[in-house]
Amino acid sequence: MTDQWLIQDIDKQISHRNRVVLLDPAQQCDFLLPTLEKQGYTILKTDPNLREEWQTVKEELMLRYDAERKHAGKAVVFYVSREPERLSFLFDYCYTHGLLDLSRPMEWLRKKIVSQTGLQVAMENPLLLTAAKLGIGKDLSWWKRIVQDLEEMVSLDEELLPFLNSPEFFLKRRDIDVRRLFEEKVAELTGKPYHKKPARTLAKEVVALFFDGLIQNSIPDNLLVLYRKWLDSQTYADALAQYIADYKLPRTLDVWSVHPDHCFEELDRRALRELSQQLGDKDFVAGKLSFVRDRLNHQRGNKCIPVWWQDVLTLLEFDENALNACHNLDQVISYYTDKFQTVDRAIRGLYTHFLADKETIKPFQEYYDRLNNALLEQWFVCGQGYTSNQPGHLVELLKTAPAPTAVIVGDGLRYEMAAYVASRLEKQFVVERSTMLADMPSETEHNMSALYVGQGQVLPIHKDREKKLTELTGKTLTFLALEGLHYGQKSDFLVLTYKDIDKAGETLQQGAIKLFDEFESVLIDKITLLLKMGYQSVHLVTDHGFVLTGLLEESDKIEPSVAGKKEVHERFIRTVEKQANPGWVAFEEPYGEYRYVYVAPSGRPFKSKGVYGYSHGGFSPQEIIIPNFVFRNQLSSVRGLMVQIANKKDLTDVTGELFGLKIQAADATGELFAASRKVQLLLYANNVNYDKSSTIILDAGTTQSFEFSFQGNTEVQAVLVDATTQEQLDSVKITKSTMRDLGGLL
Repeated sequence: MTDQWLIQDIDKQISHRNRVVLLDPAQQCDFLLPTLEKQGYTILKTDPNLREEWQTVKEELMLRYDAERKHAGKAVVFYVSREPERLSFLFDYCYTHGLLDLSRPMEWLRKKIVSQTGLQVAMENPLLLTAAKLGIGKDLSWWKRIVQDLEEMVSLDEELLPFLNSPEFFLKRRDIDVRRLFEEKVAELTGKPYHKKPARTLAKEVVALFFDGLIQNSIPDNLLVLYRKWLDSQTYADALAQYIADYKLPRTLDVWSVHPDHCFEELDRRALRELSQQLGDKDFVAGKLSFVRDRLNHQRGNKCIPVWWQDVLTLLEFDENALNACHNLDQVISYYTDKFQTVDRAIRGLYTHFLADKETIKPFQEYYDRLNNALLEQWFVCGQGYTSNQPGHLVELLKTAPAPTAVIVGDGLRYEMAAYVASRLEKQFVVERSTMLADMPSETEHNMSALYVGQGQVLPIHKDREKKLTELTGKTLTFLALEGLHYGQKSDFLVLTYKDIDKAGETLQQGAIKLFDEFESVLIDKITLLLKMGYQSVHLVTDHGFVLTGLLEESDKIEPSVAGKKEVHERFIRTVEKQANPGWVAFEEPYGEYRYVYVAPSGRPFKSKGVYGYSHGGFSPQEIIIPNFVFRNQLSSVRGLMVQIANKKDLTDVTGELFGLKIQAADATGELFAASRKVQLLLYANNVNYDKSSTIILDAGTTQSFEFSFQGNTEVQAVLVDATTQEQLDSVKITKSTMRDLGGLL
C-alpha cells in the first residue's frame, strides 16, 4: 500500500498543471521512485552533493528548462533532496503547481495508516520506515496485521527459499534496512548472534539447520513444512541438489534413526547395505521395514526418495503361502500372474541399481532365488499338463478380428512388463488381461513361427512369416516396425513388431536392464497412439519372456551331460537321441536333425558358449507365461463435432512446392459440445513429423484453409487430430507432381 498511497497523492497534485515537487530532504523516500517511474512519470532529481548556492541555483534552472523543453507534454515529478528554504527556481513550482512534502515522512505514513485502518501506530520511526519499504505491493490487510503485531514484517516462509536459491542476488536487491531486518531474522532462526556475514555463509548456516535436523530427527515442525515445500519446488530444485551434494554426512550415523523424509540417497544406500547383510534376521528385517514404509509414505512429495525402496518392500513383504494352494497348472499360472510377477519386477528393479554392487545385491538375489525355487518346484510338478496355445494365435486372431485392429508383437516381452504397461493405461482405456503359454523352446525363431504360422512350421526369416500369415488369414495386412508408427497410417489390420527388448538383451545382456523402463514407455505411448488413431482394439502379444540370472558363478551353471549329438543353449539343449536323464524335462520338438528339447527344472543356465545374464529358451514361468492383452477405448456418451479434410481430390500430383489443405466442420447436430471443435493439422514425411499448425477452432458448418510446403519432400501425409484428446479425425496422402511447373506456358 505504501506505493499506492504515494501515487494517490502525486496524482492528486499533478492533475492541476502536470508538475509536482516531491520534497524529501533526508532522502528517506527514494525507494519509492521506481514506483513512480513504472506509473509513467518523468523523474527529475536534484543532486544532494551540491552545497554552493550558485551550484544549486544553476541546477534548478536547468531542471526547469528540461521540464519545459524536453518534457513539455509529460507528467514531471521534481524529486528535491534539499530543504525548502534553499530552493530557488523550483520554489515557485511548490505553490504554483503542486507539492508533496515528505520532510517528515513517518508522520505522513502514520496519518495514512490511521485514515485507512483506524489503527494507531506504535512502531518507532526506523522500524516504521522499514515497514514502508516492505509495504510496497502489499495490501491494506497486511498493514493491519503489521500494525497490530499479528505478523512478522519479514516472512521467512516466503523469503527463505528464494534466498537459499541465490543468496547474493537476493540480498543485493533488498534495501539496506530490509536486508538488515532479514539477516536478523535468519540469525534468530539459526540461534546465532547477529553480525554481518557474506550471503553464502548465511545460507549455509540455514541449510545446515535443515540437514542437521533431518539426520538427527529433530527438525522443528515449522522448518519441516518449509523443507517439504523446498522438496516439492521445481524452481529451487537445482539449488537443493547442490546443497545436498555439498553437505558432509557423518561417517558414523544410525541410518534408521534419521527423519524418514530426509533427502540423502547415501543414507538410503547405507541402510540398504545394512539390511542386506541382516536378511537372515527376521526380527531385524521386520523392524527396519517399518522405517522403509514410513519413507515411502513421503515419496509423493519427496523426489529424493529412491524408487528402489518400493522394490525392496515388495520383495521382502511377499507372502508365498498362496503357493501351497496351487495343485494344477492353471492355479500356478494364476499365482504367477496375480502375485509372483511383482517379485520378478522388484528384483529386476534392484538389479537395475545394484548389480555392480555385489555386496549389497547378492543377499537379495539369494532371497529371491529361494522364493523363485519354490515356484519352480511347483511349476515343474504341475507342468506335466502343459500345452502351448501359442501356435497359430495370430492367424485365428486376424481371421475373426473386426477392422480396424492393431497387433503389437513384442520380442522377449516378459509378463511383468506388460502388466506394468496395462496398469499405466487402465485408467484411460479398457484393458483385458489374459495369458498365453509359449511353445518350447521359448526362443525367437521357434516362437515367432508359432505365433505367425503354427502347424509345426519353423520359418527362420521374418518376412517369410509375414507372407505366410497373410496367406493363412486371407486378409490384407500391413506390417510395420513399432517405432515407425505415426498418425495417418491407415490399415484395416496392422501388425507391428517390437524387437528392441530381445535385441538389447542379446546384445547387452545384463546391461540392457537399465533400458527396460524405456521400452515400457514406448509401448505405453504407441498403444495410446493407436487407440487415438481410431483402432477399435490393440492386442499386445509376444514370442517369449526371459530370465534374469543376476550374479552368476561358474559353479551355478549346469553341466550339459547328454549322449550323442547335441546343441547346447543357455536354457535348453537340443539332441538327436532320446536321453535317460530323469531330472530333466523333455519335449519332442523336431528341428533339422534334432528331435528333442531338454530343460533342467531350474532357473540356472547350462554351461554354454557366450555371455550369461539375460536368457530365454527354457521352461520357466518367466519365459513361458506370456501376456495376451487387449486394449480398447472406453465408450463416450458425448460425440464431438465432425471435422474432415475437404479437398482430398486436389492433393494428388500437386504442382509446385506449396499445397493447400481445407478442413470443414459438419453442421451442428444439436448434441452437447458439438457446436465447435479445436483441431490441429500434423504433417509427416518419411515417418517424421516435420510441420504442424497451431490450434484451430472450427465452428459448426464452417471451413478454413491453410497452406503448407513440401519442404523438399515428394510425398507427405497430412493428419487432422483433435487438439485436446489427440484423437485422429482424418488423414490424406499428398503427392508432388514429377512434372516441372512451367508457369502456365503450356
